[in-house]
Amino acid sequence: MPATRRSILAAAALLPALAAPRVLAQGTYPDRPIRLILPFSAGGPTDTLGRVFAEALGKQMNARVLVENRTGAGSTIGADVVAKAAKDGYTLLFNNLSHSINPSLYRRMPFDTLEDFAPVSTLMEGPVVLLVRADSPFRSLRDLINAARARPDHFDYGSAGNGSAAHVSQVQILSLTKTRMNHIVYRGVAPAMTDLISGALTLVNDTSTTALGSIRGGMVRPLAVTSAERVPFLPDLPTVRESGIPELADFQMSTWNMLLAPAGTPQPILDRLHGETARVLADPAFVAKLAELGNVPMPNTDQAGARRFLAAEADRWRGVMQAAGVQPE
Repeated sequence: MPATRRSILAAAALLPALAAPRVLAQGTYPDRPIRLILPFSAGGPTDTLGRVFAEALGKQMNARVLVENRTGAGSTIGADVVAKAAKDGYTLLFNNLSHSINPSLYRRMPFDTLEDFAPVSTLMEGPVVLLVRADSPFRSLRDLINAARARPDHFDYGSAGNGSAAHVSQVQILSLTKTRMNHIVYRGVAPAMTDLISGALTLVNDTSTTALGSIRGGMVRPLAVTSAERVPFLPDLPTVRESGIPELADFQMSTWNMLLAPAGTPQPILDRLHGETARVLADPAFVAKLAELGNVPMPNTDQAGARRFLAAEADRWRGVMQAAGVQPE
């Protein structure tokens, strides 16, 4: 047999063996720890929810899900780690609504929010709570807005960063009511709450995940919640809609979380992650834990639905930022 033909046949014989590891790797996924990137600081709401989810997903998949905080630039640093990671399902992103807001805040992004990620599933959502110090003279959101209208740029509100739920919820409220307050950026919710309690800030908007602890501690007073309806964990707290401010009669927002993988991750791996995530979200113990944190599971959309949701949120917040005159950095 000619040498060339023998070489061709030998190479052909090797093809199944060469293909086998790829098929096996997908079939046995995961066979090593999964890294879940949390793009916010430890102790914050995204970190808290991410760790609860990581534990539940690890139990469901009989695998280790290791949490890694990669903070900075409104979640873009951590997200960039995932965008550029190997497309093998072992590096995933647990992010919140900042993922859809950042393209409206930054002129240059190290990745494309939609094209460089494969959304696996929407996960959970919860409202934002508007908080003042317990002894604040403001007893309602209407009191605060009226005071801010009378004294533009006199009052300060704090947030965990540009694009955070605390920031964008207040941006929208101020834009709709044509009111001006100063935005003070902190490296996390905890230092903002410290300054609120000390009197250095007038207002902090916080997600329900971490706001409940501050409220129960008696150091802060909630003014309103951003959801469309009152929430069971604070049944006496009015919504922003109920504040008596006409411009806010239709206001509503919630923060949400989503699981994403790098674009190009093999479909069998995405399908496995989606199916296991659906089982986590349906687990009564997990749902009860979310309720303790002021959150509820979101509908477990398929990957196409999660992508549509992400695109719609990006469009929504682009409009909000533009209407508020927020210029990209």
